Amino acid sequence: MPPPEAPRFWDAGGGRRIAWNEYGDPAGRPLIYAHGWPSSRLQGRLLHHLARERGMRVIALDRPGIGQSTRQPWRTLKSWPAMIAAFADAQGIGRFAQLGVSGGGPYVLACAALMPERVTASAVLCGAVPLAGADRRGLHAAYRMLIPLRKLPKWLFSPSLEIAARVAMGAPENPPMSWILATLPAADRELLLENPGVRRVLAESFSEGVRQGGGGVLEDAEIYFQDWGIPLEKVLQPIRYWHGGRDGNISVDMARQFIARIPGARLDVDPEEGHFSLAIHRARDAMDHLSTA
Repeated sequence: MPPPEAPRFWDAGGGRRIAWNEYGDPAGRPLIYAHGWPSSRLQGRLLHHLARERGMRVIALDRPGIGQSTRQPWRTLKSWPAMIAAFADAQGIGRFAQLGVSGGGPYVLACAALMPERVTASAVLCGAVPLAGADRRGLHAAYRMLIPLRKLPKWLFSPSLEIAARVAMGAPENPPMSWILATLPAADRELLLENPGVRRVLAESFSEGVRQGGGGVLEDAEIYFQDWGIPLEKVLQPIRYWHGGRDGNISVDMARQFIARIPGARLDVDPEEGHFSLAIHRARDAMDHLSTA
């Protein structure tokens, strides 16, 4: 994987700017990457070699308020496609593929639904689902603990996020990181223990994502609780979903119930994979799909 690079910036208007980096083949077919939550554009480094092998140019953006992108309070999921269209226009990109991981999944859905004419193919790995009215027992315990607190003043979360970012950089065999790993499915623990490079990228991406503190991260999280305003029954653009049968962050049952409502979606379940392991082990399949569609 390449070392982290300083971000590029796109002027989004109104005094806002969006931070982004690219990976893979700079002359390849464009692919917009939607990072997880809480994470950042640095997560896209994990796709660098897969993209180069397939002649694809991965463009990873920090969402507003994440990493080094300007905050945009009260944004909605439906505002994302217009921003991506303007960004693509500014870069001279006509059509593009898209890949979302975990919390980036809804952003892929939004573009497929609201501007299918710009999208060549869509893929989602271990994607998030709408949480408004959902049975949240299928979420990781840490998520369930945070949900009731999300209405508190956002500044209260900054110290906690900064501490969590430092913990994520710690040695996996030592507490408190070892305690956190113990809450994960076996496939996720094995991946993170045996792949220090992957673990480092995930930790660095998390740390970058929360560099502005709690406000932008919680605004991003609030998207999952909104009414997305997307009539799922009218989403005909094909979207390939992959999900782990042992996903401890977002259960496969939650994923199945959600994806079944999307006519253009296809779900592949890997029964032995967790959340993080699925994102790494099936990235090759997702990139194969996106590069040939």
